[in-house]
Amino acid sequence: MSLMSQIGMSGVRASQTALTTTSQNVANVNTPGFSRLRTEQMSLSGHTTLSGGRGVEITTIRRIADDYVNRQLWRSTSEQGINSSRQQYLVALEQMMASEGSNISGGLDDLYAALNATTSTPDSIALRQQILNEAGALTQRFNGLSNNIELQLKAVRGQREAMVTELNGLTGNIAELNKRIGYADATNGDSKALRDQRDSLVQSLAELADIRVGEAADGSFSVSLANGQPLVAGATAATVSLSAGADNEQDFKLSFAGTEFPMARDGWGGKLGGLHDAEYNSLRSIQGSINQMAGELATQFNTVLASGTDLDGNPGKPLFVYDPTSISQVLTVASLSPRELAFSASGANAAQGNNETLLELIQLKNATVTVDGNTSTLNDAYASLLGKVASQSRQGQADLETATSVLAQVQAQRDSISAVSLDEEGVNLMNFQQAYQANLKVISTARDLFDSMLAVF
Repeated sequence: MSLMSQIGMSGVRASQTALTTTSQNVANVNTPGFSRLRTEQMSLSGHTTLSGGRGVEITTIRRIADDYVNRQLWRSTSEQGINSSRQQYLVALEQMMASEGSNISGGLDDLYAALNATTSTPDSIALRQQILNEAGALTQRFNGLSNNIELQLKAVRGQREAMVTELNGLTGNIAELNKRIGYADATNGDSKALRDQRDSLVQSLAELADIRVGEAADGSFSVSLANGQPLVAGATAATVSLSAGADNEQDFKLSFAGTEFPMARDGWGGKLGGLHDAEYNSLRSIQGSINQMAGELATQFNTVLASGTDLDGNPGKPLFVYDPTSISQVLTVASLSPRELAFSASGANAAQGNNETLLELIQLKNATVTVDGNTSTLNDAYASLLGKVASQSRQGQADLETATSVLAQVQAQRDSISAVSLDEEGVNLMNFQQAYQANLKVISTARDLFDSMLAVF
């Protein structure tokens, strides 16, 4: 009878533990990153072949997680991060370049329209003033684009600084959790919740950079970038810092275990990688191309005007001033009066008030320039730039949608393994409750049998 009671008692303890575990699962059904728990139990064999056994015992409470799926989730998070951070700048750049107030092709068309309108009466002060106005409006388009791109570059730098600060916080917290998990495991403590927290932090880190994660024998994570540079090793975390380089560029430096070494600007992956792509493959590239176009425009117009004379017979003066070192004033209109526009050809045989130089200026619309190694008209060069950005934006949007879809699929796969199902836990609660009550009945039966035996005597 004593053995029967012991068996029933072991069943009660096992059922009670299972009920507690299920309760923990239900309580954390909405906890982000929580991995459901499951009790693992085994039968206790008897001492002899005629023994029915000695009951049951809980061997462990298992945290249901798949390391392979988690790593897939982290890599998918990195891929989605690089596309999302890059796409926001591509969309903004495309909208800005295509807007009516910033489109350089529109400004060029307006300037050439004003030049054409002046051909019949080249000495008209009103029409000459309109040309100066359109030239000024065109320079505003150049300067506005250059300045707005610079504002986006400043936003990229600010966002990068914030991400580096966040990255350092995450690596420090992961290192601290490594330490706590190691201590818990060494002292037979409960590290399951700590591991869930660490997995969530690793996913947040993966959103910022493409990382590789390995687990040591003591349960600690080692985290490194895809190129092998360490971020976390056991209880030690690296610190990433930024410094200002040439041309407002930002340089990375990593400090780890008392050693400092520079890091490449590219190859980060994640959101940091997306910022690099946006800065160097789009923003800086387009800003440089617009700068080249401004220089070519100034050179073309000023060269033609230098060959002509103004209304007072004076040699032609430059119309545009190009400053390659400026951002907000890369192209400006020289301080000219309408009379000083040199629209007449010079020379003894030229008729006074002729429009030969003006006609040469109009022909510049079809003149070719070299921008980024490609030869075309200024209008076509800008259209090509806008088409390039639009193509990058469309491809970026497609890549973002694909990455987001893949991330959702992997997240669903992870949740199918580790997330809590209320239906499943509801069934478990009923089963464990019935088992608990049945084992109590076993103990009660053992007691009744014992009392009946005592009554015999």
